[in-house]
Amino acid sequence: SALFVADNGNHKIRRVEVATGEVTTIAGSGTRGSADGVGEASEFRYPTEVAISADGSTLLVGSNGGLRQVCVAAPPPPPSFAPIVVPPSTFSADMAKTWGDASLPQGMV
Repeated sequence: SALFVADNGNHKIRRVEVATGEVTTIAGSGTRGSADGVGEASEFRYPTEVAISADGSTLLVGSNGGLRQVCVAAPPPPPSFAPIVVPPSTFSADMAKTWGDASLPQGMV
């Protein structure tokens, strides 16, 4: 498991592996600023709070520059799909079969 730390003086968000103590920077360029971005392309001004999404892909960071949303890693490209071939519609013809015989009388009970 990991601990996420707002490194206030260095304007970065750090990840600390609890088991090993290994520290990595996951967000923040180190330059004081206020910019959303991916990983180290983001900028904070004295970050004080950090929350991470359930899937670990997005951080919300509170700082003097406001609330920033940061992607921990670039999102994957959208999946490619094969075109779907749809046959011509038969809706009108199918519905005509449910209307019954037009020559029969209609009435309401």
